[in-house]
Amino acid sequence: MSSYDVIWSGYQIDVPSFKNFMMKLRGQGDFPPPDDKRSVIKWSSDYIRWRRNLPPRTGAKVPRIRYIPSSPQHAHGEDITHIFFPIRWIPYKSEHQLNDPSHPDYAKSHEPTETDKAKLDRWLNYINENNGGEYRVNSNMFEFGTILDLHPVHEWRSVSCA
Repeated sequence: MSSYDVIWSGYQIDVPSFKNFMMKLRGQGDFPPPDDKRSVIKWSSDYIRWRRNLPPRTGAKVPRIRYIPSSPQHAHGEDITHIFFPIRWIPYKSEHQLNDPSHPDYAKSHEPTETDKAKLDRWLNYINENNGGEYRVNSNMFEFGTILDLHPVHEWRSVSCA
């Protein structure tokens, strides 16, 4: 167990759906071009850049991203299966919090709260109001989940791009 780790709760989206999400976010269509060869890292960079260019008060309410690899040993390009948008976290104490439904913290991290749902709705409403309005993003693209990752104080170690 590392003091750097927390259990994040939030919303995740698979890579093909993330590309569709990004096209809608930019107001460019419902689907990426059929000949799209860009890696998920490049698509993620577009989201990071979009978020960074938001007004500070708005950007603070828009989730960052984390990658969910196919296995813990891999977190590069083609090994990424989902993009995770963290909403909240709890301290990580043991593996039981993540995997044992009888653990008291399991439900806290694995079940979306009304606040979580409201945050997702506000975020998607913001996108829909500011992407030109032609392409709608809806909550059906996302599923609630949890991941073990860095404590927010160590955010500088997360993925960023210029």
